[in-house]
Amino acid sequence: MLIPSSTSDVLRRFDHFNDSLLGAISVDYAERALPHIQITLTCQDDDADEPTWRSCRIDFHNVREFKIEQRTNSTQSVISFGIAITIESGITFVDFDCLGDTERTVEQVRSSEFYIGAERVDFIVL
Repeated sequence: MLIPSSTSDVLRRFDHFNDSLLGAISVDYAERALPHIQITLTCQDDDADEPTWRSCRIDFHNVREFKIEQRTNSTQSVISFGIAITIESGITFVDFDCLGDTERTVEQVRSSEFYIGAERVDFIVL
């Protein structure tokens, strides 16, 4: 399935969140049938006239699956190679560990150390 144009615009504007800094991850199970996850990133805005860093939040609504793995000898504080988005069966998968490959299959996403699949994903510039 094609990525919505509004999402494509955000990915272009922030270069697929390449070299973004991970600020916060929150997982909320309260009062919901499915969890809600929020990720806050600091990312470079390519639409700005001069180098500008902005805070962005990615909201995952009705999360169907996720994996966040942290090894003791590494850090996930920088999204070094950007994110990949794959949509299948009404679920939007966001892979934060895509190694620069922004066109991923669901199987490739699921082999990642850091991904989230949700019914709805919103990108918000703060």
